[in-house]
Amino acid sequence: MQFFCISFLAAQTNSNELNNLDEMVVSASRYAQSPFETAASIDLINREQIQDGQAMIHISESLGRVPGVFAMNRQNYAQDVMISIRGFGANSPFGARGIRVFVDGIPATMPDGQSQLSHVDLGSTQSIEVLRGPFSVLYGNSAGGVINFFTEKGKPGTEITPYGSYGSFNTSKVGSKVTGANDQVNYVLDASAMRTDGSRTHSQASRDNESAKLIFGSGDTQITLIGNRVSLSAEDPLGLTLAQLASSPQGAGNNAEKWNTRKTVTQLQGGVELVQKIDSDNGLKLMVFSGTRNQSQFQASTTTAVVSNGALSLDRQFEGFDGQYQYRSQLQGMPVKITTGISYGNDRDRSKGYCNLFGVLTNCSGKTTNISADANYVATNFDQYVQLQVDPTDSMNMTAGVRHTDTEISGNDNIGTSFSPTSKAYRRFMPMASTSYLLNALNRLYISGGLGYDTPTLNQIKYTCATNCTTTTNTLNLLEAANTRQFEFGYKAIFPGLGYTNVALFTAQSEHEIVALANVSGKTVYQNANATKRQGIEFLGHFDMPYQLASNLSYTYTKAIVSEDYATQSNVTIASGTKIPGVPQHKFFGEVFWKPRAESINIGAELIGISNMYAADTNVANSNSSGYVVANLRMIAKQKWQNWTFTEFARINNLTDVYYVGSVIINQTSSQYFEPAPGRNWVIGVQGSFKL
Repeated sequence: MQFFCISFLAAQTNSNELNNLDEMVVSASRYAQSPFETAASIDLINREQIQDGQAMIHISESLGRVPGVFAMNRQNYAQDVMISIRGFGANSPFGARGIRVFVDGIPATMPDGQSQLSHVDLGSTQSIEVLRGPFSVLYGNSAGGVINFFTEKGKPGTEITPYGSYGSFNTSKVGSKVTGANDQVNYVLDASAMRTDGSRTHSQASRDNESAKLIFGSGDTQITLIGNRVSLSAEDPLGLTLAQLASSPQGAGNNAEKWNTRKTVTQLQGGVELVQKIDSDNGLKLMVFSGTRNQSQFQASTTTAVVSNGALSLDRQFEGFDGQYQYRSQLQGMPVKITTGISYGNDRDRSKGYCNLFGVLTNCSGKTTNISADANYVATNFDQYVQLQVDPTDSMNMTAGVRHTDTEISGNDNIGTSFSPTSKAYRRFMPMASTSYLLNALNRLYISGGLGYDTPTLNQIKYTCATNCTTTTNTLNLLEAANTRQFEFGYKAIFPGLGYTNVALFTAQSEHEIVALANVSGKTVYQNANATKRQGIEFLGHFDMPYQLASNLSYTYTKAIVSEDYATQSNVTIASGTKIPGVPQHKFFGEVFWKPRAESINIGAELIGISNMYAADTNVANSNSSGYVVANLRMIAKQKWQNWTFTEFARINNLTDVYYVGSVIINQTSSQYFEPAPGRNWVIGVQGSFKL
């Protein structure tokens, strides 16, 4: 069964399915709970949807099927996939913003709120859990929701699994993982290498991933060690104007080749989690993590002279911890679950700017060094939280909680020419509440509401506008934090022998939302909008049909607008009713697949539709990205021979060779808004698992 989103019905499931469910939902309430019982929009992408029939290169391969989630493949490894939930995070030029991301409980979201995703290796990912809505109490500041990646667990013995794929644009990925378990340890080790020429001019990339998970202990005490590393080198083809998109859609943007625009990244991260069961009603969870990120980026220019800050470097160190206590009890005969804890995070960035001439570091004018800027930025947060769940009756559960966040952001110019040392503190209480009511064994209603809180990231405070936003300066831009009041009403239903469906209606109103003001030569300047609003409906359904056929459908309607006029720093008024850029109003995913009970073959067809969206907050015509509908085909075959299990797949994407834009760059100053998607493309792959 696909998605598993509301597949809880004891009378209708076998023990294996129930075991899977136990592992699936620990994240929503931090207690093992079925999604059908949870008063929230929760979807799970299973291992087959992640690994079978996929190249396992982009997380957009899997996330696109989830309602409310926009995972737009930039076809640009220098900037990564653009991910937003309910329109939050759509203005992030790289990574993810307004969304909390975790890998096996270890944050992939930095203490300042910026998430990085390039270190997630899909080859060993067992499931992806997506929580949409206000989950700030248990997870920290964010307005959009939470994405949890869970890697596989080893099975008794040892299993070695080499895998590889090859496809259009000389795109290849090879890797191998080793999994297993014995009396002392459960382990998963994975390493992979990806290479591609890219679908556009000047878009070659390579990425190496290594990850490890070791689980020690069982019963009342369990210790998990997590480690991962990514090394990335990618050319940056930049965006295209509307005219360039029409004349040469797979070409590079202005001066990308001339200035050899590119990015390199090396990130190392590790964490330890201790789970201690005190007794049947009490448990303790402790987690610590630490990591480093080193990054360099070369940017383009329209001049022929040396450009100050035309190349950038980042040296980041980060660490943090989370301590959580869980307690079960009875209150006048009603079951009670309490989760309380504290969390801490610290992120220290050293950012340098260099003088750049056509992609080569050059001494700055009047100087004997190529360093043009040097500054330290620090983000520190310390949070406390508590959440209470009460079940007044067998049919009803109620949840309420609050989180207090205390975040400080500061900057210090080491050269002393751009800005004086300064800092800003952000403090806020973030409450939430929800109620779920079981109409009968097959139907449930719920309502939830909460406050989302988004502090500016270190990247969002680095630049301000100059010369009517045609250039940027390295002056601290200490923005206000965004507050979002979000409410959701949902319905979940199970149709025995036929499938299930989820429907959610939501509204979110934000004050001081952090929006992209301008993107100038790869540097994005941000400001606060007065007020914005998002309203929408999300639908998900799984339906079983005769002859071993099944289908998955999802649909999202999102109305994301400015709800109060505001003036930009470039003296442009953004009027109330203007659409928020980067957020399509309609999104559709549908698939029909044939999967015999023997599970030896899986043949499926997919249909994906996205409506138009603007790339500029002024909604000007030359920033309008047209909507599209694309079709994909896949075939998967499996065989067993002695101790081997083989899996082969073939996939054709964009079967009808549709011409469309895969992603947009918000408010790009020279109108290079568009990142085109490839035409018809293919990929084949094979995997072999050997059980020792």
